[in-house]
Amino acid sequence: MPSSVLDFPYLWKHLIDTDQVSSARGALHSVTINRPDVGGGALITLYDVDDAGDIAPANMIANITMDDAFYVVPTTLIYDVELDNGLYILFSAGMTTGDITIAYR
Repeated sequence: MPSSVLDFPYLWKHLIDTDQVSSARGALHSVTINRPDVGGGALITLYDVDDAGDIAPANMIANITMDDAFYVVPTTLIYDVELDNGLYILFSAGMTTGDITIAYR
C-alpha cells in the first residue's frame, strides 16, 4: 500500500455509464475493462473536454470497442496522455453490461 499520494499519483473512477470524470487539466493513465458488453458493436469513447457540450471528433482520445469477443478480463489499456480540458467518457446507446475503471490525475 502506498504511503502517500506521491507514491501512487493516480485517482480512479469505476464507471458503468456515461460520466464526466474530470473537468480540469490532467492526465489519463489507463482504462481497465472489467467486463465488456455482451452485445456486439458497443463503444466507449474518451474525450478531452470539460463539458459534454464540447464533444467533437477533434477532442476524441479513443474509441474502445466493448464487444465481449475481444477481451480476456480484466484488460488494461495504457494511454498516458495529457488532458488539456478534462475527461468525458461516453458509453454508446444500448450498452448494458460494460464496466470499466479509469486511472487519471
